[in-house]
Amino acid sequence: MRPARFLPALSLAVLSVACNDSRTSEVVGAPVAASLSQSASRSPTGNFVTNVTNDTTAQNETPLAVNPTNPQNFITGNNDWNYNDGCGVNATLNGGKTWTKTLPSGFVPGITKYTNDPSVAGTGLYDFGGDPAVAFDANGVAYFACFGYQGTPPYNVVLLLSRSFDGGRTWLAGQPSEPLTQVFQGNGVTKGSTGQFADHEAMTIGSDGTIYVTWAQFHGYGLSSPVYVGTANISDPKLKFTTVQVTSGTTQSNQDQRITVTPDGSTAFLTFDNYVLGSGATALFVSKSTDHGKSWSAATQFGNIQDAVCLFPPDCFNIPGGEFRGPGSYPAPAYNPANNRLYVSYADIVGGRAQILLTSASASDLRKWTAPAVVAANTAGDRFASELSIAPNGRMDLSFYDRGYTANQLVDLTYATSSDFGTSWASARVSRSSFDPSQWGVPNGSTVRPFIGDYNGIVSLPGSAAMTWTGAGTKNYGALPTNLEIYFGSVTP
Repeated sequence: MRPARFLPALSLAVLSVACNDSRTSEVVGAPVAASLSQSASRSPTGNFVTNVTNDTTAQNETPLAVNPTNPQNFITGNNDWNYNDGCGVNATLNGGKTWTKTLPSGFVPGITKYTNDPSVAGTGLYDFGGDPAVAFDANGVAYFACFGYQGTPPYNVVLLLSRSFDGGRTWLAGQPSEPLTQVFQGNGVTKGSTGQFADHEAMTIGSDGTIYVTWAQFHGYGLSSPVYVGTANISDPKLKFTTVQVTSGTTQSNQDQRITVTPDGSTAFLTFDNYVLGSGATALFVSKSTDHGKSWSAATQFGNIQDAVCLFPPDCFNIPGGEFRGPGSYPAPAYNPANNRLYVSYADIVGGRAQILLTSASASDLRKWTAPAVVAANTAGDRFASELSIAPNGRMDLSFYDRGYTANQLVDLTYATSSDFGTSWASARVSRSSFDPSQWGVPNGSTVRPFIGDYNGIVSLPGSAAMTWTGAGTKNYGALPTNLEIYFGSVTP
């Protein structure tokens, strides 16, 4: 999210779960011993790492999608802090070795009033954009969702969807002849200073052609933040979205919502968390749809994060070292077709170190979940910001930020993989160099704000895993350390 991300839990006193939400699932407690998830002796092979954005100003928040008709074709998005101040996009047609350029035209048109050339006006109506989400449909058409924000009264917000028919190299112009699709209109409910805005959309497209877009709507300090899901089908030439509110009642502080879908498109799963700032405890929720997103089961609590990683200074920062804003403990879901189970990874502070944990349940019965187990246990440094993906053969792939290579001082990206449903893990460092997120950030007037984004990306292929993340550039431009870059890595398990 481009404005300072609002944590609605600031207004809560004690409760993290609303009585109006179902709580019939079997909620598990503290993590089981790390010995249940020891690392395997083998190590994945790092194929290559490339600098995707490779420009002079910061990018962060980096989803990833692969074209099902061409596994060499990936797209990734970002918050682009260049002059356009909107949603950046990059595409590759050779498996990630080279990418479309960030400057001057590596952004989604039709969202902001600006381009990255001050002398050329943009085709959109909004002052800035953010929270990128990307996906491909079964036909190889690429989709990009992005919020557009109005910075002056009435502070309107809109969630827009663009398409690309050439693998992400070009996108709809956003003009009357090539309009973007409006997923929803905020009607002025987006005043960041009072905590009113829509946040962190995520997008998934099922094999049946259903487009799922989910987000949380923060209504201000002390009020609820319901989770919404918008759906449309690629067969509809107008891509008309229908919106459903999944959470209900007095539930507050819902956020970090994501959707995963079974391969046949028949069932979709939504996960999100509910955080109480100060207590450290976070409730994890799941909901299910079997009618292509038209309706959803009552949100049921399936677990608790005991001591959530909170990287949101000055309100909270609970790992050692210099402070920065970044991804914390949000749940990342993935469906495993090999054993019909829904898996969820997240970060929790265990024994004084942030670790990555994994829990699962049968997709046919989301009431009973396994005790969370630490993934590839390592107490040398904090780990956070997990992203989870599962290959068609059941292989499980995880990526996460890791400070274990530098005595808990600097940040790298680690890849972990399991071919036995999480019983054992092999892991390897993917990033080529470490960096200190507290020393790098995004432009903030005449200063810099340390902010590496709220999420990364990972995709599982039959013989490899691909991932994207935010890191520091190899050099800086200007007086401020604002050259954050998006990186892509391909790893052979």
